[in-house]
Amino acid sequence: MRDKSQNSTTDNARPGASSAAHKFAVGTFVTLIGKSGQTPFKVTRLLPDGGSGFQYRIKNEDENYERVAIEPLLAPIPR
Repeated sequence: MRDKSQNSTTDNARPGASSAAHKFAVGTFVTLIGKSGQTPFKVTRLLPDGGSGFQYRIKNEDENYERVAIEPLLAPIPR
């Protein structure tokens, strides 16, 4: 039987997890693909991969709430 006090950091790694990084940084302005217009959203927080890609908390300054969006649905806004 293995001593649980000697867990290595690899014991907590998810099988098949990649070392890929988020495409967008906190503070980056993005738009939602498929949403009419190019409404700007600011990335407020990076979230882990929920199974469909990395997730982000995003906020539009005209709204009183934040949204959660997956990376494949976001596009950068050129500044």
